[in-house]
Amino acid sequence: DMGRLLSVLETAKSMKRPTLIHINTIKGKGYTHAEKNPKNYHGIPGFDIETGDYQSGSDNFSYVFGAALCKIATDDDRICAITAAMTEGTGLSMFRSLFKDRFYDVGIAEEHAVTFSCGLARKGLVPVFAVYSSFLQRSYDQILHDAATQGLKLVLGVDRAGIVGEDGETHQGIFDVSFLTSVPGVTVYSPCGFEELECCLRRAVNQDAGVVAVRYPRGTQNKEMNWPTGYRDYLRLGSESDVLLVSYGRLSEQVYMARENLRSEQIKADMLKLTCLSPLPSSVLEICKQYSQVLFYEEGIKNGGIGQQLLLMLHEQGFQGEFHLRAIENFVAQSTVNEALADLKLDAASMVSDVKMLLFDENDKK
Repeated sequence: DMGRLLSVLETAKSMKRPTLIHINTIKGKGYTHAEKNPKNYHGIPGFDIETGDYQSGSDNFSYVFGAALCKIATDDDRICAITAAMTEGTGLSMFRSLFKDRFYDVGIAEEHAVTFSCGLARKGLVPVFAVYSSFLQRSYDQILHDAATQGLKLVLGVDRAGIVGEDGETHQGIFDVSFLTSVPGVTVYSPCGFEELECCLRRAVNQDAGVVAVRYPRGTQNKEMNWPTGYRDYLRLGSESDVLLVSYGRLSEQVYMARENLRSEQIKADMLKLTCLSPLPSSVLEICKQYSQVLFYEEGIKNGGIGQQLLLMLHEQGFQGEFHLRAIENFVAQSTVNEALADLKLDAASMVSDVKMLLFDENDKK
């Protein structure tokens, strides 16, 4: 009752002492489908207003992550899944059903989730904490002191990495690469597709030691992209240009499209797609040193990001070329993913413009 609520708020405002207002809220109030099934309508894609129907959750990174974890856990009873009140959002509903004795929901307490996971790791289990990138920020201290300094095995499924679109400004996953790579010994993967995500998760669980983060975006993969199958620390496309475009994760799609658009105009540019961000393979530096122009695009905060780290490493090794870095420098307002990427000049069209401008300036100097 908005009228009564406003009246009560006005009364509380006039009082000269602390006041508690107890409001009984109903999630989805006024929309029958949401009132009956509030969890399914917490964060939802476009849907039919009349029927309430929306796209099922089987074609997105979160679901693929959860399904892959179930397959791994079937063969390894050490695997445990931890969530902080985001079972559905992080794709762990299937795991909860199949392995209820190895599933832990600690409530909205990301800090505790990491420390709790460290306790499991101390007893020889392999904890996998699935969490949104923006919520993982809350547990930085626990990752640093409880997990990393003790060398404990902890796998982080970093959901909603990068621009999140309709989830809004507070959910933009643009800081995880910067703060995770500041912690010594942390391994970070950033797959760009479903198959690569499963490969990275298997490596994180079965091969890597210490804290391992596998970060992936909100939504689905681009089905038109035909990346080579299997795991690679990085993928290089082309060796016929003096210009190299570098990126990782979902943004690799934009770089690939930019390269194809340039080729259609008879402009050559090579591409380097990174999957393992930390530790950055030494061969990545050797590849970059072969080019006079390196353009790095990052769907993450610029300060402390992989682009800055790579630039420093190249500088220390005497790189003589030019390095151009385009990344995010401030908080990102709510919009669609495509709108945000265009505003940040991280879309394919902006990349094409960058290369043309760069080549134009070079020719002008000559």
